[in-house]
Amino acid sequence: MNVNFKRVTAAAVAVATLASMAACGSSTASSDDDNTLTFSYWDTFPVLEEFKKANPEIELKEVNVPGDDYNTKINQMILGDQAPDVMLLQEADYVRYAKNGVIDELDASEYGVDESDFQPAVADIAEQTGGTYGFPQGMATEIMYYNKDMFDAAGLDYPTDDWTWDDYAEAAQKLTKTENGQTVQWGSDAPSFNGIWYSLAGQGGDKVVDDGKLSLGDGLKAAMEYQDKMTNELKAQPEPSSGSKITDLFAAGQAAMTLGGSWLISTTYKDVEFNWDIATMPAAPGGQDYNSLHTSFFAISSTSEHKTAAQKFIKWMMSEEGQIALEKANANISALKTIGEKGDWQVQGTNGPTNWEAFEKAAEEGKFGYTTVASTPTFDIYNDLNAYVLGQKSMEDVLTNSVDKANKDIAEAE
Repeated sequence: MNVNFKRVTAAAVAVATLASMAACGSSTASSDDDNTLTFSYWDTFPVLEEFKKANPEIELKEVNVPGDDYNTKINQMILGDQAPDVMLLQEADYVRYAKNGVIDELDASEYGVDESDFQPAVADIAEQTGGTYGFPQGMATEIMYYNKDMFDAAGLDYPTDDWTWDDYAEAAQKLTKTENGQTVQWGSDAPSFNGIWYSLAGQGGDKVVDDGKLSLGDGLKAAMEYQDKMTNELKAQPEPSSGSKITDLFAAGQAAMTLGGSWLISTTYKDVEFNWDIATMPAAPGGQDYNSLHTSFFAISSTSEHKTAAQKFIKWMMSEEGQIALEKANANISALKTIGEKGDWQVQGTNGPTNWEAFEKAAEEGKFGYTTVASTPTFDIYNDLNAYVLGQKSMEDVLTNSVDKANKDIAEAE
């Protein structure tokens, strides 16, 4: 599950407009005399071929949008009365669409879903809508990745699940190599995913999200000081980049460690040519265990004319067959406890990983935080945090102006 949500336009999330469009379309009769179905998702969704084999009578039309553009595209389709029949929605969009009538309320019993079987953290998100408007496809978390070959060459012990930021920084400094004034091996890659910043802030003691707003202060300050130290003082990680400039130095064998989403296990890092493993995120000294959880929901557009086919699609995705297929494709734990306990999410790559206990621990300790509010403001802060590390913004500016602006934008998006 790639959850690279970055941009969404303010105009596309106007509540009155979305609610109006939903109201106009809610009376549309379902024309289920055919089995045509449109499904929207971002980047990749490899289990679709398995669905097609299991349901050959359904003609599936895919709306595949790059992650950076997904929210904008889907909102445009909704406003243009061309919403996909089934949409994959990030947490914040799921809650907002449900509250404004953009997606249908569903009867879990018709989909074979026992809602009491949801993972506790996922159940908390689902309950925010006051009803059932979709079903979560799985649960991802954030973890540390490390190159075992580089640790072996340096004679260093592998990371453990009780590492702190100081342990990470010390190892990164020892693993960084330079030749002729140029860095040829980084101890750590820079955070290239906005979720990492919010996890670091949470580890530093911030609530991250409280009462529908970002709650960032001393924890984010500590994270900023730490990233500044790693980049500019220790020079153990490269300067941050964004957008098309992002390069995964860990996958390229140019960085010994990185922090990232658990979905990378079955995608980007699955077939790398070096030996690697995972550990839990390093913790802030004196802070708290915290990492961001991620999920996404299957939801049916209120204007869909293919409700029966949409129901078949979601019912298969939430079945044991569908959930195990999703686990294996995404290396994410099923949203359903009874399926997640079977361990099919433990996807073995060519050269790793083996420390699945770290994954389970991270998932148990994880929290849904920044993903429960509008995505554009949280990404804007990410850009400002990178600007701070690059010396382009002051800490005070980010902690006051950037956070205040983000919360104003979040309120407007609701």
